[in-house]
Amino acid sequence: MTAINTITKPVHSVIKWFAKTRIPQHAGAKVLNNDRKFIDGLGVASIVAKDGLGCYLYVTQSLNNKDIPEDKRRFVASLDLTNGLLMIALQILMFKTVSNKVTQTKMFEKIFGKIFDRPLKKFYRANTKLRPEYSNLTDIDYSKCFTSIRNKVRDAFGGLVSLAAATIVGKRMLVPFIATPLAGTVEKQMLKRNEKKAATNNNQSDEKQNVSMQGKLNIVSTPETYTNPAWQKTGPNFLEKYGK
Repeated sequence: MTAINTITKPVHSVIKWFAKTRIPQHAGAKVLNNDRKFIDGLGVASIVAKDGLGCYLYVTQSLNNKDIPEDKRRFVASLDLTNGLLMIALQILMFKTVSNKVTQTKMFEKIFGKIFDRPLKKFYRANTKLRPEYSNLTDIDYSKCFTSIRNKVRDAFGGLVSLAAATIVGKRMLVPFIATPLAGTVEKQMLKRNEKKAATNNNQSDEKQNVSMQGKLNIVSTPETYTNPAWQKTGPNFLEKYGK
């Protein structure tokens, strides 16, 4: 028990300190005021942050993965980076598109509007009349209560639609649709770059080899080589050696 307290006490202190800072205080006020756009954005932001961290880890792993050939690591890492950036960008784009309150209201009315206006309204009124605490409510009171419940359901629907649009449509449908042809384009560009680099290296190697060979030929064929006094002193004189 003492060991657990030793571990959890610092963590509790950090959480307690962070809860009193400006960011959680601001977020808590938004949640208490039922700011649906902020709440939905907070959910999508957490997903985007997770994908951003995952993208960094995937790219780092690909660059240091010894199971991948060294000349292919940059290509695999570039695909991981492209895929991660697409996921982040499309999730934010889909959230911005669907998180509009007018758009969410239109979608809710089109899908569930008739259900809430007729059968659910009758069901709510019939059940509340059976409860003593609601027996004195007028038709206007019933309508206000039902409208309040209807709006809460609509807000929850908007949150689910925002998350679904960001994660399912943006991340799972649009990203593979774009990333697959983009991967082929990236691969072609990297192959061209590698071929160009290899050709440049070969040309430089050939130039160095030609310069080296030219230098050797100049040393052998230069007349000064045979007329140089230093060469005559140190070089072999075959005629004198054999007495000719």
